[in-house]
Amino acid sequence: MIQSIELDSGARIILETAENTEVASIGIWQLSGSRDEDEGEAGYTHFLEHMLFKGTAKRSAYQIAQAVERVGGYLNAFTEKEVTCFYCTLPGEHIELAVDVLSDMYFSSVLDEQELQKEKSVIINEIKTIEDNPEEKGQQIYLENLWNGHPISRKITGEVRQIEAIDKQRLYAFYKRRYAPASTVITVSGKIDPERLWVLLEAAFASNGRRQPPVPRSLPAASVHWKTVPDKFEQVHLYTGTTYASSSRLGEYYQDLVFNTLFGESMSSRLFQRLREDQGLCYSVSSFRTYFTDVSLWTIYANTVPSLVAKLVEEINTELARLHEEPPTLGEIQDAKSQLRGNMILAREDMENRMKRLFRQYHLTGRVVEYDTSLELLAEVGRDDILSIIEKRIRPEQFNFLAYGSRKIKRLPRAGYSF
Repeated sequence: MIQSIELDSGARIILETAENTEVASIGIWQLSGSRDEDEGEAGYTHFLEHMLFKGTAKRSAYQIAQAVERVGGYLNAFTEKEVTCFYCTLPGEHIELAVDVLSDMYFSSVLDEQELQKEKSVIINEIKTIEDNPEEKGQQIYLENLWNGHPISRKITGEVRQIEAIDKQRLYAFYKRRYAPASTVITVSGKIDPERLWVLLEAAFASNGRRQPPVPRSLPAASVHWKTVPDKFEQVHLYTGTTYASSSRLGEYYQDLVFNTLFGESMSSRLFQRLREDQGLCYSVSSFRTYFTDVSLWTIYANTVPSLVAKLVEEINTELARLHEEPPTLGEIQDAKSQLRGNMILAREDMENRMKRLFRQYHLTGRVVEYDTSLELLAEVGRDDILSIIEKRIRPEQFNFLAYGSRKIKRLPRAGYSF
């Protein structure tokens, strides 16, 4: 059963008890990410995520890790463009420990100067690792071209020069300004006693005098581009897609899910079967969805050798055209829904997955529904819903394109699709 309350401090708690498990997973979600950084703060959100593991007023970095690992649990975190998450998965009997360690990190990190300097080196290495990964580097270039330097398009890590310039005083001020109960959502799933958990979280996330107002966000204006960018790599990585306004309706989320699954998100999809299996034009090919609170992005990704780029682009054009000429059949839609239903049933066994699901639904729609309701919403998706998506979003004039990688990339014969 899913329960949700807002504490007096402004922190939102969403929990889901689960039967037949000994596991609990808890996530502390800070409601700002890399797109919310002010001028001169690029990279601060991700850097701070690292620093919160480096020691608090009562625990060293080693003691933070050891406290959780000694009971068989694990602790991790990640930074995204709109949120930062710190989470712990462990035996449910130790949920009190998880709350104590996470809240200690969240509110009482000391940002030690020596640790800060060491972490600069770690994150600069992370940035250079991404530079050596053509798929990630190409994705970053694609977003920068798409959104014209808007904060949503910049690197989550920041640039090397920006990391080198971070000083403790500014980072500490950023930390104290952002990390307040009122800008926090806590999601918990698994073996838990709800009444006991309310008490623990009420104490841990009581008002600390800081109340962050919502971070104002501007809607990115998308541009249509068709670019080739040669670099030092052997393969060519293709990114092509379209943006559209995000919806807070859960029903539309499941419509998107069904459409993407049948078109390109699985091995049995149209895209994979035609381009990889039937024609052997690429090693990887798929489509995926990226959701933000105000804008969403649908992207097709593929990688191939330079000599096959032109043919691959033509076949992507053909598959997009086929959506209009040979729309998905009722059978294709039913198969996609069956696949998704099975995936959702399997995901119920994973407490960390369930904990993250609670937040994702709340963040994007303002509500959270039980799994059975999600299955019902999935079952309601009909062929008319899929045809509507195709009609509204699969329009050639709305598509962006990037071919990135090998210096052997040849200029493509035309810019834009013809479907």
